[in-house]
Amino acid sequence: MTPTIQGTKLQFPPAVVDRLLDLLATNDTFRELFAENRHAALVRAGFELSEVELRERSPFSCLIVDRLASKESIAESRDQLRAHLLGAGTHTVVFFLGTDSQYTTRRRN
Repeated sequence: MTPTIQGTKLQFPPAVVDRLLDLLATNDTFRELFAENRHAALVRAGFELSEVELRERSPFSCLIVDRLASKESIAESRDQLRAHLLGAGTHTVVFFLGTDSQYTTRRRN
């Protein structure tokens, strides 16, 4: 599936979301790449656009994290994260991936 722009938001293909979440939940090298360069990580997860094209179309500011949630937390929250990333009104704030997110805090309590 080719990524599309709906309004001003780049849409994530479902296969990219699945691969992204799988890698964030299992692969330390990929997690480091994601934290350092989210555009390169999205290409590695299967986005059909190049890193340069992704940067031109979206800063993906919503994916910036200071520290990623644990692999276990991402795995446990996979369904919610997937729904959020694929939803029509998403990408304004994907705070679930950070360790200090409201969702992670609520799940701990």
